[in-house]
Amino acid sequence: MEKLIGTICLDCEYKVANVTDLCPSCGSENTESLVIENRGTIYSFTIVHVGFGHMASRVPYALAVIDTEDHIKLTTVVEDVPDLDSLKIGDKVRFKKMDEMIGPIFQVV
Repeated sequence: MEKLIGTICLDCEYKVANVTDLCPSCGSENTESLVIENRGTIYSFTIVHVGFGHMASRVPYALAVIDTEDHIKLTTVVEDVPDLDSLKIGDKVRFKKMDEMIGPIFQVV
């Protein structure tokens, strides 16, 4: 199973859902990689009806802010939603895969 990798700052303990050499919170270079929990909930979302570039062929699709079980928020596409009108804040999701063009992709559980 593919893992979702992020970064933790060893000075201020800020966690971010991407790999970076600098802490986006305090600017410290004292960071290390972190395996992020692959489950979470939908914190916020929108349904995209007009895509652009490589996302144009995916419309309509759900673009969501996910709050992972270890309280890291990240923006992601949510796939495998049978009815986009039924999607709601608080729905449980899990990490599905990393897409080279999009980034992390989650799915409803």
